[in-house]
Amino acid sequence: MHKNIETISPAARLIIDSYLALPVGAKPSCPYFNNRRRMMRGGLRVMKGKGSPEEIAEECQILAIQNRVDVNSLSTDKLKEFMMDHDLGVDCSGFAYHVLGAHALEKKGASLASKVKSLRKGFIGSLIARLRPAENIGVAAFAHDKNGFEIKPAEARPGDIITFIGTGRDKNYNHILVIVSVDRSSDSKDDTRITYAHSYAWPSDGSSDHGVREGEIMIHGDDLLGGTWKEKGRIGEENHTLQMAKSAKKTSVRRLKVLA
Repeated sequence: MHKNIETISPAARLIIDSYLALPVGAKPSCPYFNNRRRMMRGGLRVMKGKGSPEEIAEECQILAIQNRVDVNSLSTDKLKEFMMDHDLGVDCSGFAYHVLGAHALEKKGASLASKVKSLRKGFIGSLIARLRPAENIGVAAFAHDKNGFEIKPAEARPGDIITFIGTGRDKNYNHILVIVSVDRSSDSKDDTRITYAHSYAWPSDGSSDHGVREGEIMIHGDDLLGGTWKEKGRIGEENHTLQMAKSAKKTSVRRLKVLA
């Protein structure tokens, strides 16, 4: 069996691993930050779901000192609970921004902030976007044709993205997955195994089982939604990520121009 496995850059992999085990205390996985429930303006990006792993860990330590909590004495679950009580976490586009930023810098020597354009309009909007790129490059910007283009699922490579536009009960939620590896070593030449990473919360996750994690998709030909999606050991109707992808107005595999 011929092996043809591609993986995301080491720098991007390091960012993912740092979110999966934050560099603080017992190293919990980074919680999911639901920015639709927290309409915050101004302030640090780490308090808006857009922080890097290091920024989130540092803010956790600061908050622990302020609250006279010894982070090193907390179990992984208790530390994650402390973080959630203080609104620390990362949303899906914040996660993608930092992972893809590391990937673009290592692979292309390019700054993601200067190459992926915000959808903000007008002089003030453009200025804010330049000053605060992580906060202003959301899923809609990643999925916009001025920043990238749609590709066939079978053509996917690490650093590409899968975007859900207009999903959820009210069709007003967008989501993004970052493709981490692509395996074309299957016995069938028409099969492609994609591993992805994202920050997300399933309804079944409860209060603490959400956040940054990985999943995989076995795609047959170019049938993305008809493939086998597996995350947290669940497939089919029990896989909430797949169900959200199916309910979206548009789900597609895309390549950013900066990585083309």
